[in-house]
Amino acid sequence: MEANAPPVRPKELCQVADYLLSPQSGLKKRDGVFNEARVTYFRGKGAVNSLLKPEFRATSVGKELGELTREQAAELLGSMIPHQFFLKVERPSDPDMPRNILQLVQYQSFSEDSVFIWRYEGSQLKARLMAIGMLLIVLAGVMFPLWPVPLRLGVWYLSVGVLILLGLFFAMAIVRLILFGITYVILKPGVWIFPNLFEDVGFVDSFIPLWGWHEPEEPKEKQHSRKKAIAGEEAQDEIHTQVVSDETAEKISKRRPMVEDAGEEES
Repeated sequence: MEANAPPVRPKELCQVADYLLSPQSGLKKRDGVFNEARVTYFRGKGAVNSLLKPEFRATSVGKELGELTREQAAELLGSMIPHQFFLKVERPSDPDMPRNILQLVQYQSFSEDSVFIWRYEGSQLKARLMAIGMLLIVLAGVMFPLWPVPLRLGVWYLSVGVLILLGLFFAMAIVRLILFGITYVILKPGVWIFPNLFEDVGFVDSFIPLWGWHEPEEPKEKQHSRKKAIAGEEAQDEIHTQVVSDETAEKISKRRPMVEDAGEEES
């Protein structure tokens, strides 16, 4: 029992680990396989860079530790290894093996060029609350026949309303497609009703504008040539700007001796 007990981790180091696991740390996390199980791993250099960010200094533990140097950040991360926050691993040396297969390193120490897998999962409060919520929803569904009649009637009306909305949405999508097919034959390139309906925009923006012309996608070759043309124009602008700045600097350098000579004549 004691051998399988979770390690006792200091609160301060738990706060550091919570920060590294949060999106605000900016630590890149990659998926790998360790002991035939999917794990998340990161590079030591990325973890050090995350602890040097202003976002870490704004946290409660960051305020206590103050501004860290690169060596101090590496030392702090090294102190987390004995508490099994993460373990040092390495990629296989065999080139034929997949790069995401990770192997445990016998000597556990921290270095920026090493790879580490997470063993700390952070606070499980949110996951537990979600599990309890799902359990309550399932129990409520099972006990639906025991609900009061007004409540069951309200749920029935609500479900019918949702089904009607879904039916209207699918009907609108079908009519939209039929109208586009007709206008594509009669009046190319065709007209879409609610052209942003399936675009990655907000709910209101999905219905704005009411209609729009179909915009055919450019071939990849044209897109590539257009990007090259834009890059060429930007390069020409940079060269022109550099030439103009060089000419301006040359004119200024020529004027300075004239001003100095005029000053000597006046004296």
